[in-house]
Amino acid sequence: MIISGIGWHGYSLPFRQRYVSAGSAASTRFGLLVFVRTSEGIIGMGEASPLGAGSLAGVDAIVSALLKIAPRLLNHIDAAERFIVEGLPPALSFGLETALRDIRGQSARVSLTALFGGKPSKLAVNAIIISELPERAASEARAAMKSGFSCIKLKVGSGTLEKEEAMVAAVRRAVGPDMQIRLDANQAWSVEQAIEAIRCLSKYDLEYVEQPVAANDIAGMAEVRRTVSVPLAADESLGSIVDLHNILDAGAADIFIIKAARLGGFRKSLRIANEAAERGHPVVVTTSLESGIGIAASAHLAAAIPSQTKAHGLATGILLEDDLLSVKWEPADGFLQTPTGPGLGLKVNAASLKKYSSGIIGSSGSLSGLEEYL
Repeated sequence: MIISGIGWHGYSLPFRQRYVSAGSAASTRFGLLVFVRTSEGIIGMGEASPLGAGSLAGVDAIVSALLKIAPRLLNHIDAAERFIVEGLPPALSFGLETALRDIRGQSARVSLTALFGGKPSKLAVNAIIISELPERAASEARAAMKSGFSCIKLKVGSGTLEKEEAMVAAVRRAVGPDMQIRLDANQAWSVEQAIEAIRCLSKYDLEYVEQPVAANDIAGMAEVRRTVSVPLAADESLGSIVDLHNILDAGAADIFIIKAARLGGFRKSLRIANEAAERGHPVVVTTSLESGIGIAASAHLAAAIPSQTKAHGLATGILLEDDLLSVKWEPADGFLQTPTGPGLGLKVNAASLKKYSSGIIGSSGSLSGLEEYL
């Protein structure tokens, strides 16, 4: 198969309510979709969005990298895949690999999950509680429980310990003892603050605390892990297989968060996930707040991992006011069904993409078949 054209289209999707995490807040998610067409007319789709809420500048930086490589991708699909192995922004590698794998899956009439030796399945997922006010957080948690979620995730690290304890306590009272609660500090604490906070909050029966200290402070995270009783998860600290080895050698984490947009795509993510599992450490696949295209790719990734012991962070689409997919696809009863169709299994609604366009649009090679998306 020969790649005959590549297109890209930036989007700006509003959050349902202001998205707040330690050190940042946003009302809009800025991202980028990529479209790859073969000479046979097959169109593969992927998402190459910046991590988190993103920004127009972050999308522009990814497009700049894409412009440099796009002419070399107009080649046989095998050669195109080799060009995206190294040297690109990880999110762009993820998006392009998704699009090329989408093409291969459609051609072979199998799902992305099947391409990696897995099979489509129902994945347990966690709900995210956005509100920081105890009453509203408790209300969101009750709604999540009513919707069938058995695991919820709270953002911490942006307020005082007293305020955050009030929030966690209110949520625990609202959902009772059976709901799993995990916390994400997004690197907000020093080692001393992390130890104090986790010791204080541990009375609320926490599943784990994610990235309590700075990503590069592996020794500090190891110290926290030795000192507290709650398991720790590495997220921002994990950017490569080398990082995995360093974290394991230091004894700095119990659980590893797999984000394909940070790790650079499926192959790298699967290698890290499988090695972590072989060493006895569970993994949790999460999105980077992408639209449905990026979420679908991460769902296929999660389904391809043999060990499924933790709820995945794949329910983030409900944080957005709308989506870009041609069909409704979201969690039900606390589970997300991976798409079962060939390739990615989902398509973009061209009208929705135009509605939420950020104005960042471009192409390389033939536009035939891509016009509706660009």
